[in-house]
Parts: sequence; C-alpha cells; structure tokens
Amino acid sequence: MNTRSTPVDRAHADQRVAALLKQAPVEFVRAVYGINDIASGRIDTMAAREVARAQRQGMPVTEERAEQRARAYLPTAGQEHCPRCWVVYGQKIPLRFRLSTPERPETAACHACGAEYVTAPDA
Repeated sequence: MNTRSTPVDRAHADQRVAALLKQAPVEFVRAVYGINDIASGRIDTMAAREVARAQRQGMPVTEERAEQRARAYLPTAGQEHCPRCWVVYGQKIPLRFRLSTPERPETAACHACGAEYVTAPDA
C-alpha cells in the first residue's frame, strides 16, 4: 500500500487545481494568437514562436485541436500538469510549486516551456 510521506491539505490542493483550470482557456487563446500571427507573417511574437517551436518538434498546432485540449484539461490534486504544454504540445508535464512568501504568492512553474502560474486565490 502506498502512503504519502506528507499530509495533503485537500482544500489547498483543490484551490491549486481551480486556479490551473482557469489557465487552460487562456492558453487556448494564446495558441490561436500564435497561429494567426504566423499566418499573418508576424513570426516574432511570443505566441508565434511557441507555435512554431511545437511545429518544429512535429506537433501540428491547429485551432480545433488546441480547443479540444483546452476543454479536456483536467489536472488532479497531486498530479498537476502544465496547461500550456497540454494545450499546445499535448504533453502532461508536471508542475513544480513554490510556496508563498510575504513578498509573492504561491506559483506553479513548468520546467519544459517556462510558464509560471499563480495558484493563490487572491492573486
């Protein structure tokens, strides 16, 4: 039987998941902007570079597929994954959490794409 070495605060874990669920639609819009930027010849925007990077890696990015993934994004407590990597690349890359300090709220960062998300409710 597997047991966790540290106790899990269920309310805190649910709060993290809720904050990340709000990010999937944002990443969908970002992907659409990237697709449209490339189609318009604006290849130097951050969104266009992200889409171009995915395409170079063999992952064709279409608006329809990005929308499907954004709707299907469902992280679970303890197995939170990056919304951007899921929507753009279709990969579940685990997030690393940094606890809050008096100067900044708790954040979740992706080591693969560099995205960082605030998981605190007040931010």
